[in-house]
Amino acid sequence: MSTILIFLAGILFLAGVLFIKPRAKQDKIWKTVIIWTLYVIFFVIACMGISFVYINASVGHVKATSTAIFLFGGISLILAVVLARVLGFIGAKKKVNDSLQA
Repeated sequence: MSTILIFLAGILFLAGVLFIKPRAKQDKIWKTVIIWTLYVIFFVIACMGISFVYINASVGHVKATSTAIFLFGGISLILAVVLARVLGFIGAKKKVNDSLQA
């Protein structure tokens, strides 16, 4: 099972890089660096959380497993929302077409 999880983690990391790469080319270099840094931190924390939950669930530590789910899951969710906001997927400004107004 561990080998399958490591293989899936590699596939997901590569898919994330291929998904973010065309969208990360920003005008400012600092914004591009922030995007890649957020992605790497998000992925590392998500992988740590998955491995922590997997190890604790396999030995029967219910309290540690549930705590890790909320802790690592919450941090990963917050970083994912911040990354989506920086990339422009959330909160993008809508363009109003003035020519349609009568």
